[in-house]
Amino acid sequence: MKWLMVTTVCAFSVLAGRSARAEPPPSAASNPDPNLAPSEEEPLALPAPVRRHVAFEVNVLWPFFPGGITELRLMIPVLRAAEHTLQGELVTGLYSDFAFRIVRGDEHGKVANLSGKIGWRQFFVYGLHAEVSANLGWRHEEHRPPDDTTVDGFQVRLWTLAGYQYDFTRSVYANVRGGLGVHLYRSDRLAGEEKKLVPGGDINLGFRF
Repeated sequence: MKWLMVTTVCAFSVLAGRSARAEPPPSAASNPDPNLAPSEEEPLALPAPVRRHVAFEVNVLWPFFPGGITELRLMIPVLRAAEHTLQGELVTGLYSDFAFRIVRGDEHGKVANLSGKIGWRQFFVYGLHAEVSANLGWRHEEHRPPDDTTVDGFQVRLWTLAGYQYDFTRSVYANVRGGLGVHLYRSDRLAGEEKKLVPGGDINLGFRF
């Protein structure tokens, strides 16, 4: 009888221990609740590039400094127009210099220049770009001292510029550049007196169609 009682007590002790044993907490892998599953952050995607369109650009600095100069550009996207980097644009436009009417004195001849413009603008990253363009047109000078002569000729000047462009919206932007003007050709008899190198910079406001 004693051994039966001892056996019964032992059996109850074993059952009580099993029922009191704590089960391990559910793991994220075995729990079907998606809220408990480990989250994996997806990489942030770059915004979709906006395709560049034809733009009209005006130099807003040269009419005031040095003064009397007008420069207009028509920018035509050619290379990687729908990409974020390395876009290329064909530069066309007009250049006129009638500054002698506004800011230049009588100690020099009265010079006027009306030229067409052709070139290339190459973007790199974050609005950084370089531009090479040539002004090709007719140069007229009158009342040149000391003999009050008149000189006419065809002139070519190359402009090399580098700077930064910022887009305010998809349609409006501005750029600031600095560079160097290089005299290439002048057809009249006084070509040797033309300045070979002219430093310069510009500020342009652009509008995309």
